[in-house]
Amino acid sequence: MLCPRCGYYAENEENVCPECGEIILTTAEVLPGGAEAIRQGKRARQAIHDAAARQNIEAKRRRRSGASHATVEMPVVKDEREESDYFPDYTVSDGSEGEEDGDGVFERRRRAVYDENEALEEQARVYTQWIEQNKGKKRKMVNWIKISILLTAAAIVLVVGGYLFLKKTDSGQRVMARIGKEATSSALWNVGEELMNAGDLDGAIESFEKAKAQDLADEEGHVDVDGLLMLGSVYEAAGRTADAAKLYEEIYTETPSRPEAYINHIRILLNSGVKGDKAKAGDLMKKAYENTGETSFDTQRRDLLPEMPELTAGSQYSEKKIEINFKKSSQEYQIYYTFDEEAKLPADGILFTEPFYIDEKDPDPTWNLRAVAVNGELVSDEISATYKIIMPSPQMPRCNLAPGTYKNRQKVKLFPGKDNENDDDIKIFYSVDGSDPSNGDNPQYTGEPVLLPSGHKVTIKAVAVNRYDKVSSVLEVSFKIDAKPYPLKAWDITETINDLELNKTTLQAFQAAYGEGKDADIKQGINGFKTELRKIEYPWGYVVMTLDRRNWVLVELRFHDGSTFKAPRGTGIGDPMDFVIGKFRDMGQVATAKGNRGLYCLDNGSDGKYLKKANAIRYRIRKDGTWYQLEYHLDSSGTVEEIVYRYIPE
Repeated sequence: MLCPRCGYYAENEENVCPECGEIILTTAEVLPGGAEAIRQGKRARQAIHDAAARQNIEAKRRRRSGASHATVEMPVVKDEREESDYFPDYTVSDGSEGEEDGDGVFERRRRAVYDENEALEEQARVYTQWIEQNKGKKRKMVNWIKISILLTAAAIVLVVGGYLFLKKTDSGQRVMARIGKEATSSALWNVGEELMNAGDLDGAIESFEKAKAQDLADEEGHVDVDGLLMLGSVYEAAGRTADAAKLYEEIYTETPSRPEAYINHIRILLNSGVKGDKAKAGDLMKKAYENTGETSFDTQRRDLLPEMPELTAGSQYSEKKIEINFKKSSQEYQIYYTFDEEAKLPADGILFTEPFYIDEKDPDPTWNLRAVAVNGELVSDEISATYKIIMPSPQMPRCNLAPGTYKNRQKVKLFPGKDNENDDDIKIFYSVDGSDPSNGDNPQYTGEPVLLPSGHKVTIKAVAVNRYDKVSSVLEVSFKIDAKPYPLKAWDITETINDLELNKTTLQAFQAAYGEGKDADIKQGINGFKTELRKIEYPWGYVVMTLDRRNWVLVELRFHDGSTFKAPRGTGIGDPMDFVIGKFRDMGQVATAKGNRGLYCLDNGSDGKYLKKANAIRYRIRKDGTWYQLEYHLDSSGTVEEIVYRYIPE
């Protein structure tokens, strides 16, 4: 049975509801049959309807109060009939036309009530069947903890899913980038492109720059060239041309094989209107061609720059020089050239105005010419040419006297080599004192025979020189002239002045013999000395000492008083030049064009010479890499006025 108050289903033998304590009527009491049922029909239906309504209200109350038992809702039977349908008024027809008599109306109404009652009993039967079907079912408990866990789990799944979507998917990363949160560089590039296409230049630049910064921080060094190119185009669109140019330079520096950055940077340089940018564009075209192999860069560069200058064919030799000339062009430009390999063209070049000459040079006879054409700020490629000028050298001269022994002094004639017999420009220089005639300070052969000096061994040496100043090999012919007087001996370092030995006599010993003297200023480092020097003056002249380890030793003696010192072989102050020369070896060689005269030159390096410019007679000998020297300085009359005795280090 069903409790009419709370809707709880109870067993048939229970008269009180165990849930709410309400008295429960039996089915027969609720749904009487026969005429009572007809009279009770409305009440039965209303009772069912009220019971179901109370049950639903109680269920809602229980849910609000948190009741632990669930309720089972039963269907509510709605009675839509009016009260007159249950108890129709009984009327008798007054016999008007079209109306039936009282008995006929009553019969119809009775039948209607009966049919309606049958329908009500069917509803009661269905309701009873529904109660039987739910009989014994236990009400389920609502597990709010489980529901909370499920809701929490659902929330976690939702949060984790959202996190994974935002962090792990490209679409999610783009969402993060759009709202200004941390995102991958790929997402930032994509969002920047969206903003660029939408015309938001500032937003696109911000997104692109963030993406660039992330790529640069990437340890793998990934560079999105396409993204950087978009950033450059946005810079240009925003009027930030300098930033765009700098960016393009970074791109082709890192990825030199991509042509796009070169193209964009070249365009900026050509359109900038800044002086020097066109020249930079030309240089960049060359670099782009070399790095990408795109011939369009080379073609563009050739159209931009002036034509490269051309050398005239068949440069002409003129004596010892080569004429250099450049072919004129229809273009208006200037030509700058240089032979300096370190010079930068055109800044360090020479402006070409007319043909010029180059000649042979020593020791390397090669000339490396470089030249460029200049049109305003544009400079052409360099043209280069190499010239190696080696002028012909004359043959070695000849002499008419065969080597051998002769009893008398002989005269020797000199001739050019056979290949130069008809050359009018050949000059011959010679020596009989033993010196090298190619040193530039020897007598020139005039055509007059050369008188050889007497001596056990006499050597004539000669060279030929042509108009290009090319010197031939040295002719060297030795003779034995067994005739007197024989030449005297050359000066030797054993021949000292007053037994003073250069680089050996100490300061103490010298001062003990000649007094302390007076110290004077002296320039350090003269005559090749690296040691400390000291100058001491005396009435007759001065001496120079050098510090050798701990001792001061004599390296120079200069005197003009003949009473204190006497030179080797009895020479001294006041002697004529010929007297002094006559005391030492003299091979009788004539003076050179400079006025100098060689006296002798031995194989050991010892030599004697009169030097016109210094007006002095100089004898010297080389020993152990150093020079020992004896000089006689003459006055204008050719008389000795000062003698210098000195040591010259290596």
